[in-house]
Amino acid sequence: METLVRTPRDVFMLPQRLLVPLFQRPYVWNEENQWRLLWDDVRRQAEVRLESPGTEGNHFLGAIVLQHSKSPGLLPQRTIIDGQQRLTTLQLLLDAAHAALTEAGEVDSAAWLTDLTTNAKRYTSRPEDQFKVWPTNRDRAAYNEVMAAAIPIDYEALEHRKSLIVQAHAYFSGVAQVWLAAAGSEHVGPRGAQLVQTLMTGIQLVVIDLDTNEDSQEIFETLNARGTPLTAADLIKNLVFQRLASDGGDTEQAYRDYWALFETEFWEKQLSVGRYPVARSSLFLNQWLVARTGEEVSPRATFSRFKHYVEREMSGSILGLLQVLNKQALQYQSWVVDAALRDGDLDPTTMAVYRTQATGLELLKPILLWLHEPGLDVPAAARQQVVRVVESWLMRRSLLRLPSGDLGRVVADLIRAHRDTDPALAGERVSAYLARLDSMSTYWPGDDEIRQTLTDLAAYRRYPRTRLRMYLEAAEDHARGYSGTGHALAHARVRRDALNIEHVLPQRWRQHWPVADPAAEIARDAHVHLLGNLTLLTGSLNSVVSNGPWNGPDGKRTHLHTNDVLLLNRWIVDSGTDAWNEDLIDARTERVVASLLDTWRVPESHQGQVKDRGEAEPSWVELKDLMAAGLLQPGQMLRARAGDHEGTTATVLPDGRLRVGDRDFTSPSGAGHHLRHRATNGWHFWVLEDGRRLNDVRAEFRRQLAAE
Repeated sequence: METLVRTPRDVFMLPQRLLVPLFQRPYVWNEENQWRLLWDDVRRQAEVRLESPGTEGNHFLGAIVLQHSKSPGLLPQRTIIDGQQRLTTLQLLLDAAHAALTEAGEVDSAAWLTDLTTNAKRYTSRPEDQFKVWPTNRDRAAYNEVMAAAIPIDYEALEHRKSLIVQAHAYFSGVAQVWLAAAGSEHVGPRGAQLVQTLMTGIQLVVIDLDTNEDSQEIFETLNARGTPLTAADLIKNLVFQRLASDGGDTEQAYRDYWALFETEFWEKQLSVGRYPVARSSLFLNQWLVARTGEEVSPRATFSRFKHYVEREMSGSILGLLQVLNKQALQYQSWVVDAALRDGDLDPTTMAVYRTQATGLELLKPILLWLHEPGLDVPAAARQQVVRVVESWLMRRSLLRLPSGDLGRVVADLIRAHRDTDPALAGERVSAYLARLDSMSTYWPGDDEIRQTLTDLAAYRRYPRTRLRMYLEAAEDHARGYSGTGHALAHARVRRDALNIEHVLPQRWRQHWPVADPAAEIARDAHVHLLGNLTLLTGSLNSVVSNGPWNGPDGKRTHLHTNDVLLLNRWIVDSGTDAWNEDLIDARTERVVASLLDTWRVPESHQGQVKDRGEAEPSWVELKDLMAAGLLQPGQMLRARAGDHEGTTATVLPDGRLRVGDRDFTSPSGAGHHLRHRATNGWHFWVLEDGRRLNDVRAEFRRQLAAE
């Protein structure tokens, strides 16, 4: 048995056939869990190499096991014992990148990848010999079709277009095309060359080669069924203490003093970050690396990047590194523990940690670790200003439900750009840096856009409950004077993560809140989930007032007046003397939005200009937007695309919902999920009577928006 670290160039360059045995499972990797993460790693490597020529970082993809076998022809042949998903995906990525480069006119760069996927004709004696990886029976037809397809590839015309094999190829081709063109036509050549170099040498695999007489089953079971995978923290611990021992340090004392805390319940807790769980200790080490290097580090690359830092970049001793990690970990723990407290005031840093965690974002923590780096000595006022502007940037984007996939790169760039700035000026310069961002994927939204969006946004349906509760808490705290640089007027903040979200106008309003005609019903339905109709109540009060009337001795207003102390609700009680209606909901929406804008301020005159808005896909596009533009009509019928649910129809309702059978859905994807019982892109699932997909109508809406 031979074990070596190899790159794709090492693995695939020579003529060969790598066969997936019939008994192995078919191809199962997908965009959400594997393709996107792999592409993000490749993209990051290519961008780092473009920005810093000579840099040779690598992404570790995992281990594969190959076993030599007898070949009936001229080609050496090996059986893939373990790692067929990795190898198949790499082949699809390499061939898709070849297609993207060819379409972009970069034929010479594309040619380098041909040798990694296909064998020269002189080595082949059968048609199937042309491909270097040959999947299991179930996937061969789809693999052969897409890998042999003429460029440009019409994926929708392929017989096996629904296969994961074809979908993977289409995904990688699409993202590669976008990336190649992202910097303009004059940069396609250099970007293409660097993409090829990264694909050939920037990925690493541990390749275990077995002779024909070795027990492959035992090795397969050892790799896949025994023990628990090591975390990044486990690997880093092993590296650090091996180094410390070789330096003659007292490893036992160092473990007790500086590392033992990482093996407590707090640090071993598994957190959901992105699409997979990670131990908090590993997450901290990843964020610490971002703070220290100013580079975006994939969670899966944490150990390899840490090792590179220790071997080539670190100044000082391993013991000194352990001391710094321990000190910053204790501070990090205090932020997280204090942010979980439900009562009492929090300093700006800890409050920002609470709020960003409520939105599911971990992006603030690398910045906090940078600002509190030992020896950096950033003044407290400058630290607080940085925290305020970064919190505003993140919160305003979350209010608009903008994508966060590119924000990690911005955070890393921000840290790298300001590591050597005057610490006293950090706040001003970070604010100016964020204000200059003008891409849809990264910009800092201005007041007008947020007002316009939130005025008629069905907030209760559009935000996760934890995030929506935090927004309402921020509005209540604002009413109490906890905003910006102002001084609190009340004695305490509202309790955090403890109150219930309540609709003032109930979701089931028809019994006690009748209106005169169908038009008024539509208007009332459209106001139920607006921000101005939502408030916070204790659990006991919420159960009492839930669906009751507004006025009367047992009405909502009476209970709010008698039993509630929140300032959010005082305006409701004072304004709704006679009724709680649509006009008051609109007025309160304005008030709540204004309080959020004042809580998360932007620099004076900042507008949040976006250069690429016309090409972007705003996450807030809804059916009612298409209806307002005249592209859809109330009562229009949509049908499910060909497949298991062919013939099923959905009706477009006047308020922008879809009715399928006797159920109403707020989004096309929700209606599709109801039918298919799995995640469904409803914009592609529903088809108009003229054959266009709903996505085609949305594309037309975007074109109109761009023209305007």
